[in-house]
Amino acid sequence: MNRQTYIILSSLTIILSGFLAFMNFSEWYFVKILGLTAEYPFGGEGPTPYYYKTAELYSTVNLIWGTLFLTVFLFTLWAIIKGQKKWTTISFVSTIILLIGLFIHGQIGI
Repeated sequence: MNRQTYIILSSLTIILSGFLAFMNFSEWYFVKILGLTAEYPFGGEGPTPYYYKTAELYSTVNLIWGTLFLTVFLFTLWAIIKGQKKWTTISFVSTIILLIGLFIHGQIGI
């Protein structure tokens, strides 16, 4: 892998995993910590995924996804600092797999 490809792969992995960790943790924070639930269709109204059944379930699901993406984000930082191209590639693949899993998980129960 040449230097330019490594930089692009590293950057994409950091951006994707960091953004998705931030988004999931922010949802958890808004619902669980701040209790801002008025805008959410909790209770299974309409075509929503199963985890919209309760605010507690929704926040737990977001906390789990946030933790998974944060783990990949931190692992990617470690791999970049150590200069491990192989592990950076594995981090990128892990981020893509998690992203696909997040999309599929969002479709369950609709």
